[in-house]
Amino acid sequence: MDDLIAAAGYTADGPGVAVAVRDADGRVHRAASGLARPDAPFTTNTVSYLASVAKQMVGVCAAMLVVDGRLDVESTVRRWLPELPGWADSVRIRHLIHHTGGLPGDPELQDRVAEPRWDSPAVLRALAACPEPQFPAGRRYEYCNAGYISLVAVIERLTGTPFADLARRELFEPLGMAHTEFRADAPPADAAEGRPTVEAECPLPLSVGDGGAWSTADDMQRWNDALLPGGALNDRVKALSARPGRLDDGRPIDYAWGVLVNRRDGVLMHSHGGSWSGGWTATTVRLPERGITIAALSNDGDVSRMVDLTDRILAAVSR
Repeated sequence: MDDLIAAAGYTADGPGVAVAVRDADGRVHRAASGLARPDAPFTTNTVSYLASVAKQMVGVCAAMLVVDGRLDVESTVRRWLPELPGWADSVRIRHLIHHTGGLPGDPELQDRVAEPRWDSPAVLRALAACPEPQFPAGRRYEYCNAGYISLVAVIERLTGTPFADLARRELFEPLGMAHTEFRADAPPADAAEGRPTVEAECPLPLSVGDGGAWSTADDMQRWNDALLPGGALNDRVKALSARPGRLDDGRPIDYAWGVLVNRRDGVLMHSHGGSWSGGWTATTVRLPERGITIAALSNDGDVSRMVDLTDRILAAVSR
C-alpha cells in the first residue's frame, strides 16, 4: 500500500492520505502518508471530510425508514417541504434518492444564496425561490446536491430528529464508528486541515445531505464491512440501498441510494467519491461478490490523484 500511495503522487511532506483495504482473503491492509496539519501526520485514525461519500449514509438511513414502513418513496417532496414552489408537487422522494428530480443545480442555487454561509437552510431558501425546475421530474438523471440536502430535510421532519443525531444512533454507534459524525457548524477540532488546489478562498462545508460527514479511514472500513454480504447492517436495508433507480419511463440508471452500482471488468462494484473545494477528497469502493473493500480519505483537493490511487489499489487487490 505504501508503494501504491507513493506511485499516485502522495508524499511524506505533502497533504495526507489514509487507506484501509480488505482483500479477497479477508485481510485488512492499512497505510497512510503525509500531513494532516503542519505538526501532525495523517493516519488511518485522522478525521477528514467525506464530502459526497456521505450520500450513501443518507441513502441507508432513508432505506431503513422505508423498510420500517415509515417513509413512502412515492410521496411528494412538497408534502414534507411545503415551503417549496408548486413544481415540487411532482417530485417524489425516489426522485431525490436517484438524482432524477430536476432540482436546480449548484450554479443556479449559488447565484440565489445571498447569505455568506452555504448551509442547508440557505440552500432550501434558495430552492424555495426557484420559479421552475431544470427539467420535469423523472425525465433524466442529473447529479444534484440539492436533492440530498432536501432528502435530509424530509427525514428530519418525518422523524422529528436532527439528522446528525439519527445517523449517530442508527448507524455510527451500532457499527462502532466512534470518530464519524455529521456536522453543520464547523469541522471537528482534531480534523485534518483542508489543502485546496485553488488559491481562492473556499467556504466551509456546512450543508448536510450532499456531504456534511467527517470520518476516518478505519471507521470507513467498518462502514464498508457492514454493507458487505453478512455484514452488520440489516439485509433488507442493504438490498434496498444497493438497488439502482429508473427513470419514469422505465429506463435504468446506475445510481442507487447514494451509491453508484455498476460492473468493472464484469465484477459488481458499489462506489462513490467525494471532494470539496476547500481541500478534501474521499472514496469508498465495495466489490460485494468478492468481499473486497476500499476506503480512502485525504486532505488533498486533487480529485485526479485520489482516482489514480483508487484505480491502483483496485488493480492490485483484483488480481
